[in-house]
Amino acid sequence: MDAKLAALRRGMLEPLVLAAVEHEQRYAGEIGQALRAADFPVQEGTLHPLLSRLRRDGLVVHEWQESPTGPPRKYISLSDAGRAQLREFREYFQSLTTLLETIGR
Repeated sequence: MDAKLAALRRGMLEPLVLAAVEHEQRYAGEIGQALRAADFPVQEGTLHPLLSRLRRDGLVVHEWQESPTGPPRKYISLSDAGRAQLREFREYFQSLTTLLETIGR
């Protein structure tokens, strides 16, 4: 992948993670699976530090829940601030898409 496209892809990780927990709580493994299923490869070593930062920034909250297959899991969901941030990301991304579509006309 071209370095510029790779940088753009990295910049999309935060909004995609927020979108992954918009409608349901997920633990980190489920978030990674959802991203990979959408053809957005992400490694656990990238995802966990991002989730920690999002929590420190107040964009997500977590809740420990028992797991039927092992130790308890930390389930992530959006905070009100996270919902607002995701809305801003979507609005900005839409404006960029519109700009790309109209600039060359």
